[in-house]
Amino acid sequence: MFENDFPLLSTASLVALILHKAGTGPVTLESCETALAALFRQANETPGLPPEELRERLAGHLADLQTARILEQEADGSWQLTRRGRRALEQHPEGLDQTDLARYPEFAAHLRDTAHQPCGMDPRGAHFDEGFRAGLNGQPLTANPYAFDNADHQAWESGWSEARNERQG
Repeated sequence: MFENDFPLLSTASLVALILHKAGTGPVTLESCETALAALFRQANETPGLPPEELRERLAGHLADLQTARILEQEADGSWQLTRRGRRALEQHPEGLDQTDLARYPEFAAHLRDTAHQPCGMDPRGAHFDEGFRAGLNGQPLTANPYAFDNADHQAWESGWSEARNERQG
């Protein structure tokens, strides 16, 4: 096992813990934290992460399960399994990850709405074009004028390679 490998803290494991706990009645963030601590004691392991990060992970999974309508938040702030949640627990007792959650339309919509959006023009487009022109003009790859260890070099090289492919293609 790797130093930073915490199988009990995987998404599927944490979601399984939440689902199984919710299968017996309403859950809170605190009750999930208590159940996780008990699981670590039972495994004779330590979490390897600070309590704040564990809490943040659990809270994130509770929010994801609510978004997927697997959990429903009650007026008192606790969550309970929905009908969909009971089916999910029956079908996936080992837990769910984001790939599984993405099968639920509400969660898929959430992913689309919160996905990283491109910021616009590529700031290195000019370097790509410069490399492309060099490649079309037959200059060698070693004509790249940029230092090897930066993005400008890579953009130029990508442009040169694209031109080479077009010439051969």
